[in-house]
Amino acid sequence: MKIKKLIASLALAVAAVAVLAGCQSRTVKLNPTKDTYATNGLVAVVKGTVSKGAKVTYQIGDGTIQKGTNNDGTFVIQVPGQLKKTTVTVKAKKAGQTTTKKVSVKKTKAIATYPEFAMKYNMINQQMKIVADPLPMTQKNGLVDFYNHDGIRIRANVQNQQVVGIAYVFPVKYMKDKTKMKDFAMRLTVLSTAVGADGKQVLKDYQKLAKDAQNGQTTVDNIHNKGITFETSFSDKGLYMYLVKK
Repeated sequence: MKIKKLIASLALAVAAVAVLAGCQSRTVKLNPTKDTYATNGLVAVVKGTVSKGAKVTYQIGDGTIQKGTNNDGTFVIQVPGQLKKTTVTVKAKKAGQTTTKKVSVKKTKAIATYPEFAMKYNMINQQMKIVADPLPMTQKNGLVDFYNHDGIRIRANVQNQQVVGIAYVFPVKYMKDKTKMKDFAMRLTVLSTAVGADGKQVLKDYQKLAKDAQNGQTTVDNIHNKGITFETSFSDKGLYMYLVKK
């Protein structure tokens, strides 16, 4: 009788372990690489691993729920820089099971108020006779293109009518084209002046960086002018410049 009870107990224990193992195997994996992320350029890149085939969604603060992408077991979410510490809620769902993780994005600083920037940007473009669509006096939150033509792109992050950062991308194929380089210089002057920096001095500092890059220097110093940092890098594809405030 005792042996029968022992066998029955063992059977129940094995069944319980099997059920537990089955539950664990159905748990959706979701592992961000960090608990806290910082903005680099225009965005904070939240990334990690997730169960293959799981649907990924995320919510920035109290914003709308957005769809993420599951790239064969990894996810990458680009969160525009925020003016205050912000919680990002990431969810992974598969076969009726959901796993939720929360991470933080550190606050970053604005480089200009958007209405003032837009007014200066429009006025200087008009004065210098630069081809560019005029900016509206108010702007939606998020990433927005101020200019995007022939691979030349000026993209900004706007939050609560504050310009948090600006990216200026210029293809390397144009760097021997005098007309394109003149256009690049004029737009850099406009952007610099519109955020409150000394446009002429920024252009002079850039010319020195470009000369260093042409001489084979792989890393260049950032430009600093009136509280604005111009993070500058060169690649085989082009020039990347980010206007931010540290």
